[in-house]
Amino acid sequence: MTSEELFEAYLKQRTAANVLSMDSFALAFCAHNEALQAAREIMLADRAGELGKSMDEFNEARGKAVELKHAGKLNIPSEKDIQEWVHASSKPDIIPNFKTLDEFEEQEASWLIPGWIPEGQITLLAADGGVGKTSLWVHIIAKLSAGQPCVLDNPEYTRNPLRVAFMTTEDSIRQKLKKKLRLAGANMQNIIAPDFLGDTSGALRALKFGSEEMAAVIRYFRPALCVFDPVQGFVPPLINMGSRNAMRDCTAPLITLGEECGTTSMIVSHTNKRKGAYSRDRIADSADLWDVSRSVIMAGYAESEGARYLSNEKNNYAALHETLLFSIDGDGQIIKEGTTWKRDRDFMQAAADISGRTKREDCKEWILHELDEAGGSVPSKDLTDKARAEGYSADVLRRAKDELKHKREIHYYQTGSTKAKTWHIGLTSCNEFEELPPDTETPF
Repeated sequence: MTSEELFEAYLKQRTAANVLSMDSFALAFCAHNEALQAAREIMLADRAGELGKSMDEFNEARGKAVELKHAGKLNIPSEKDIQEWVHASSKPDIIPNFKTLDEFEEQEASWLIPGWIPEGQITLLAADGGVGKTSLWVHIIAKLSAGQPCVLDNPEYTRNPLRVAFMTTEDSIRQKLKKKLRLAGANMQNIIAPDFLGDTSGALRALKFGSEEMAAVIRYFRPALCVFDPVQGFVPPLINMGSRNAMRDCTAPLITLGEECGTTSMIVSHTNKRKGAYSRDRIADSADLWDVSRSVIMAGYAESEGARYLSNEKNNYAALHETLLFSIDGDGQIIKEGTTWKRDRDFMQAAADISGRTKREDCKEWILHELDEAGGSVPSKDLTDKARAEGYSADVLRRAKDELKHKREIHYYQTGSTKAKTWHIGLTSCNEFEELPPDTETPF
């Protein structure tokens, strides 16, 4: 760019409020000769006119600039200055957020729970239903609130009591969780939770990942740890958890808030029903949860060990921990039973070998479970989509449905008008429609 092109670019950035500033005249007066200066002044006058300024306003501003120049009080820039000036003023808002690496402060990873849960980041806790996910996170926040070591710490580890928070849409605080926390030795004054039962205005419905409400809560209370159980309860309604990158974008604000407020997020997720699946492939609904998390902890039953296990399946800031073996007593309290180097893969494959069931048999059980959970029936397309997400092939699903239909455990029926009929699959015990004969060929 020539100096005149730079000056023209500068003028295009000027608004009506600042076009006749002393800076503008200083740039005009720094031309190499009078002819160029005059040309710049004409360009400046034209731009001022475009923005609604009169010639009187131009002349008044120019006269003031000349007086300051003669008095030596007008800062006349060099040719290099004008280039830097224009380039700086033309930078998009995003540009100042880029730095050279020498401007970054190098830091070591900090830990909420050393080696297991990094501070300010997202940790994923995933397990089948009934394994004890709730008991685990209740135990963790109870110990943090009281300044005591938890089952993941060395017994000698010490910490100050911390403010923590949890958000759950599954268990009652009044009827279940407060008792569990009390028995775990929690400091109740250090634990924050939303009162969904007392929310008569419906304000808590907006408490979703990425919402202003969620950001406001975390910024206000600044908990050291915030647990979200289950993840589905805090995903915005329009987010498809099965879509690639959906959960990454959805949960990214938690990372930003973590770095700003020092809040670690623990997201609790159910696992899928796929037999033989392990680690990442067991995460229900969205593998993006695995990607966005800096630490992933899988829980399950260790049949060979006569206990349950916590396996550190992913750790971005430290080597993977030994797997923790634990049990849960009658009061729901966590008891450490030992450690092993076996991982989620080892336990899940052993469970699959013990069962000796085929993929089709497993799919049959899954179909019956899904229908029961749905109240007895679902649209056929919905079941097919869910089966695909669970890892069942179209052939396995078809054969499993055929066997269940032959045994009259399921039936097919249609709803809707003649032009828009929908096929459904239902449990035979919940049949409210005229079912098709077991040997009737169906379109799925």
